[in-house]
Amino acid sequence: MSENLTHTAVTDDCVRLALHSPSICEPFKLALRDHLEIARLGGVTRWGDRHSTDLLARYREAWPPGHDDALAPKLAFVLGWLCHRAADRQMKPVFRRTDPDCPCKPTDCSVYHDVFVFHEVYRSGSEEPYSPRMLAAPPAPELEEEFRILMQRALLGMHTFVPEEGKPASGDVDVWLGRLLELRQRFYVDTARYAEAAANPDPDKVRRFLDEPNFYDPDDAIIRVARSIQRGRADEGIGLDDALREAGAASQYAQAVGKAYGYIRAASEFFMGRLDRETLQEDLDIGKPGG
Repeated sequence: MSENLTHTAVTDDCVRLALHSPSICEPFKLALRDHLEIARLGGVTRWGDRHSTDLLARYREAWPPGHDDALAPKLAFVLGWLCHRAADRQMKPVFRRTDPDCPCKPTDCSVYHDVFVFHEVYRSGSEEPYSPRMLAAPPAPELEEEFRILMQRALLGMHTFVPEEGKPASGDVDVWLGRLLELRQRFYVDTARYAEAAANPDPDKVRRFLDEPNFYDPDDAIIRVARSIQRGRADEGIGLDDALREAGAASQYAQAVGKAYGYIRAASEFFMGRLDRETLQEDLDIGKPGG
């Protein structure tokens, strides 16, 4: 769950802005509109900076979808990946600055951000993709462990013993087992910490992790635009361009959404041939310190 809610919220809000914006190309809008769940999956996946530029170039050459029915979902995943990177670059320094000595993983700061977003953006689970029961008291430990075992089995089922085509079979199973053990999902998040933060927030942690770093301000223009789109209302007279210009001096969450939109817009310009690869990587902060 680590940062799952905040990453997903940044992705969802960026998608709202992208679909609302005349500056985002139609292929991106199609991918995000039809494959939001895949974009959300990209929004909680790491290492996007290693592959996003190459994949955007590949999908640009292959567009429009023809025989490859997975092209639009793949594009949606990469766009979600860009949102994940934006959220990380904005929030990771906050974790390091406000909660440097936390012995737990994720940090308490991360937990309080996620719980806040659950209540504020997803209205305590009444908005998809979450449930009102999500941050309730966790189930009995044995039931939670059973769920984790079942999830591990499901992930295992996604692998294969079949050697890659064209490679010798000798030793393939042993290599497969090694890779499986190396890459298997580790469950280190204590869900009880989220339930406790939701039910009994510590006033000192609220001050340190939410108030003092100005994590989320509902009056920020970009947040107001996102919430108004989410609620199905007009944008209340707030221009998107104005809201984006103001985002750089707004709350941490607003800056993350603005950064994510900026990445999507740069990728859109590249996808339409109006931006070269080197400028795209610069605009995506590839290779830059931070985050």
